[in-house]
Amino acid sequence: MSHQSGIQVSKELAKVFADAVSTGTTRMIRVSIEHESLIPNGTSTVQDGFEADYKQYIEEYLDTTTPAYIFVRLDEKTSNNEYKWLFLCYVPDNAKVRDKMLYASTRATLTRELGDYRFVDNIYGTDKSEFTWDGYKKHLAHKAAEAPLTRREQELVEIKAAEAQTVSDYQGTTTRKSFTPGIAFPLTEKAVEALVQLKQSKEERSSNFVSLHLNNETIDLDKCADVTINELRNTITENAPRFTFYIYSSSAGKESLERMLYSSSKANVILEAENEASVKVIKKFETSDLSDLTLDYFAEELDNSSDGGSGASTPTGSIVGDRIQLLGGTKQGFKRPAAPGRRRPPTTVSSSSISS
Repeated sequence: MSHQSGIQVSKELAKVFADAVSTGTTRMIRVSIEHESLIPNGTSTVQDGFEADYKQYIEEYLDTTTPAYIFVRLDEKTSNNEYKWLFLCYVPDNAKVRDKMLYASTRATLTRELGDYRFVDNIYGTDKSEFTWDGYKKHLAHKAAEAPLTRREQELVEIKAAEAQTVSDYQGTTTRKSFTPGIAFPLTEKAVEALVQLKQSKEERSSNFVSLHLNNETIDLDKCADVTINELRNTITENAPRFTFYIYSSSAGKESLERMLYSSSKANVILEAENEASVKVIKKFETSDLSDLTLDYFAEELDNSSDGGSGASTPTGSIVGDRIQLLGGTKQGFKRPAAPGRRRPPTTVSSSSISS
């Protein structure tokens, strides 16, 4: 059988290790390379437990200039009820160059011939300190530690940490979780009552502005009022710090929501009209300016749709319709551009026919 170094396990070593495995009474076996063969060069028996035995025996097996392999029996067992083994490969820096090459190239052969599955861990080192009990514990800690991250992996970790912090700071989209690492003063009853009123509807609340200030180690009500947005800057106290709560409402937000609801529900309205009332919509118009809805406009658009409505390359007579056909689309009606500065809510007008 050929090997990298040509060195094989001797029959003596094979027997010693087999006996150690079967009896379980051997704690350590020192292995050396002599006469181009792997032989046992010292054994120690189990005494007071793994840690105590390791500390007691390991030093006597390590020489300053001579490499060695050391088998160490652990106290844990495998599923086959055999003890697990630790494999140590010690090749000191002061060893001969040839010995370094032999021990480095033979260690894989050694464990393979004795059974790789029996050695659950291994340590390779060049200094005695790496094989002391403290060195062994550092080895275990290094194994348990996470693998070093690449720069990109580290960036991803930082991004996830930032996202997690953002989620921690904000619950949903409207409520912020507050942290008070500094001084925490209690709110007075008046301050709480004023803040509670802000939760009421616009018709029910008497104020939309609440100002709080520090007063005798409490957060007290400074003033509350109903002010417009233009009055806000003059209402806030300028020459002293304050906590200010202000509710601003705008009709534009409501109009935007309504426009969105009408736009998104248009298709369902048409479908329900056809299913529930047998109203078939043959033409749809959408506009944000009611001045678009003239007799001439409807006459032009309806006449064009009655020419076939196939959406093919036949001219429609309408500039907008012709352009849509050139783009391969379906003509959906004419929407006149809004004048600069004008914002118009959309109005949907449907032309329909009721089937009998």
